[in-house]
Amino acid sequence: MAETETEEELPEESESRSSAGFTERVRFVGHVHRQLNFSVFGLSLLAIPVGILSAYGAWGFLLAFNSLGSWLRDFDWIEPQYFQWLALIAGGVIFGIILQVVKWQRFTGPAHVIVAASENGGKLRLRDGLISSFADALSLALAAPVGRYGPAVQLGATIGSVCAQALRLGETSIRILLGCGVAAAISAAFNAPIAGVIFAHEVILGHFKLKAFAPITLASVSSVAIARAHSFEYVALKLWSAPHEITLGHYPVYLGFGLLAALVAMLYMSGVMAISKTAERAHIPKWIQPAIGGAVAGAMALWMPLILGLGDNVLQNVLEQDLEDPKFGLTMLLSLGLAKLVASAFSLGLRYPGGTFTPAMFLGAMLGGVCGMLIDSLDYQISVLVGMGAVVGAVIGAPLTVILIVFELTENYEAATAVMVAVVLANAVVTRYFARSLFHRQIRYWGIEIDRPAEQRILSRRQVGTLIRRHYTPIQADATVQELQEEQQKNPGRAIYVVDSRGDLVGEVPELNWNDIDSELPLKEFCQEPKVILEQDESLWSGFEKFEASDVDLAPVVESVDSRRLVGLARFPDFLAAYRRAVQEGRKQS
Repeated sequence: MAETETEEELPEESESRSSAGFTERVRFVGHVHRQLNFSVFGLSLLAIPVGILSAYGAWGFLLAFNSLGSWLRDFDWIEPQYFQWLALIAGGVIFGIILQVVKWQRFTGPAHVIVAASENGGKLRLRDGLISSFADALSLALAAPVGRYGPAVQLGATIGSVCAQALRLGETSIRILLGCGVAAAISAAFNAPIAGVIFAHEVILGHFKLKAFAPITLASVSSVAIARAHSFEYVALKLWSAPHEITLGHYPVYLGFGLLAALVAMLYMSGVMAISKTAERAHIPKWIQPAIGGAVAGAMALWMPLILGLGDNVLQNVLEQDLEDPKFGLTMLLSLGLAKLVASAFSLGLRYPGGTFTPAMFLGAMLGGVCGMLIDSLDYQISVLVGMGAVVGAVIGAPLTVILIVFELTENYEAATAVMVAVVLANAVVTRYFARSLFHRQIRYWGIEIDRPAEQRILSRRQVGTLIRRHYTPIQADATVQELQEEQQKNPGRAIYVVDSRGDLVGEVPELNWNDIDSELPLKEFCQEPKVILEQDESLWSGFEKFEASDVDLAPVVESVDSRRLVGLARFPDFLAAYRRAVQEGRKQS
């Protein structure tokens, strides 16, 4: 009998042990998740696979547009230059259809990544990244006068963000892994791991924090290790001869280069923005804009075919040409620069997918080449590098990154110091008279202030509906004063709002001495418009500002301004508490 009782107890003991084991596993998984989410060590471990994936992503993107380009070049049934023109127009039609189908205003790029890091907790969607990467690859395959590094940044950011979201990490960790993907993409593209780290902090995250520095560094190093191991193609600007020594008298001249570079950069960026705004004011449908941009670029290429594509060969030839027998003279350099400026500005301004970095580098090289030819006392190759660095640094708003890229690509200290001088002045001028970068000018044009305090960004992402209270009394507009008094006696101190038969807000009850008023009069004769009315989908920051601008502590919340259906009320003290929590959360994120 005892044995039978023991046997009956065994299933319970087994179930107890199983439950205890499951609890332990849950605790262990929770502990691991916390370590990955909050600790520098955990994020550093995650940064390595993100860096590796971003390196392969950059390589896959390069392989895709090179393969597409090779396939397109096999079509030789008409003259190449005319085929190129038709291909750019056809590509524009395809891009316009994609924009129309996915309901986008434009293809995503670094500006969208900055907004995601600043405003959306670092969250990017895989679908958006894949669509944009396909469009960017096709654009480059068509030899559009756009760049490849912006698309690489967008793809790397998407990889980092999606990996973090898949692990259900917090917003701070998502932003850090997004930065890891960006750093890895720049590192693999330029063979410049230090510049990749600085770019992610300087341009995308907008800060230098120790918690982010270690993971981003590991991602960048992992990426460049993969790129070198597989001999991925990357930019290499090699000086064919030892540059002349730079003397003290040269630096004021390079400062002048910086001023000229600022003017070229502002002309380029202003052209992109002006063309985009003009198309909007003219109500040109967005689906046809890329085709127009492609047509203009193709037309410019009929005059100057070398402006199409990335122009890597042109840049290297300009950099290493012998001034005694130059391949590109002054007239040619000026013509190339003008044609590239027009073609790139129309392409990017009219929503053709692609980056801004390479066109800026091209324009800078032409500027530096012209200056180097005109001023015999300067080293020509360094002049070209200074022009490239100053224009690029001003366009992307990343002076430190550009200085480090030049140093890592050339391995030349003299060139780096000359670039430093010009880049600093060019950035100062552009920041003062245009914007911190083309990306920041675009973001400002979209109506987003990314430099606002962290608590404002946090409250802007949350809605008034999260603070709605139901402790109010609706009363019909045709109710009498007597019915109002009865309601006030039943629920003393409770907010009362006047609504119509559909529940739509009519107004609020003013503070009057109702005993002196005829009790049979309808309330609608006395109700008044509330000083503050909030919508349930409105941001907490907007509601907070409305409360601060008024002298009320309560406000009705409606479904929308159009319907005015009353859904609750909001209290200013609740908004103050939300603001304090947002301040604390912002401090933790920083």
